[in-house]
Formats: sequence, structure tokens, C-alpha cells
Amino acid sequence: MQRNSYIDARLTDWAQWRLSDGDYRGINYVEREVDCPRSHLEYSPDQFEACLEMDMAIATLPVELKETVVASYTWQGGVSVVIAKLRVTRATVHRRLCHADIRLDDYITQRQARAREIERRI
Repeated sequence: MQRNSYIDARLTDWAQWRLSDGDYRGINYVEREVDCPRSHLEYSPDQFEACLEMDMAIATLPVELKETVVASYTWQGGVSVVIAKLRVTRATVHRRLCHADIRLDDYITQRQARAREIERRI
């Protein structure tokens, strides 16, 4: 199964947003080093809304998919750390991420369709 590149990019953005404490401006006052890539992230209102939407979508996932997504995108050390800590195989991590991609894409598509329907009614 292939990963959805659109969802992968959205998850990468979400992970950066989450690691910056989900602040609107994304400024992390804890890490004040100049070389720290997360010390001064700024989000536009659209980016903030997209990350919040992804956060809500992830919350709807079954536990094992949610755990794998969070681990894969926010833990340091790569796939080998995820495999070791979750005690699953590399194929299981990949399968879970592919299934999560499908569910997340469905959630976002349905949410956008509902928003268009509401706009149409107004």
C-alpha cells in the first residue's frame, strides 16, 4: 500500500505545530537557541486552522492508529525507535500509517463537504 503524500505533508506540518505547543504564533519560549528550528515558528491563521483540523482528525482514529501516527511523527529517533517502543514490526507500522492516511483523508474530505454544504445553504 502507498502512503498518501498529501496526508503525509499535513501530518508533518501538524507534528511541527504540536511540538511548538500548538500556539497560534508558534513561538517556543523554552528553546531560545538560535539554531533551534522550532524556536520561532509562525503560523498563519490558515496554517493554524489546518493543523487544528488534523489534530481533530487524529483524535478520531482508533487507538493503535493514533498511537502509531503520534509516535511516527513526533518521537525522536525514526522508525527504529517507533518499532522498538510500540513492539511491532516495520510492516505493521507502515500498514497502520497507510490505514490512518485513508481515515484522515476521509475525515478531511467529509469535513470540507459539510463546510461547502453549509456555505451553499447560506
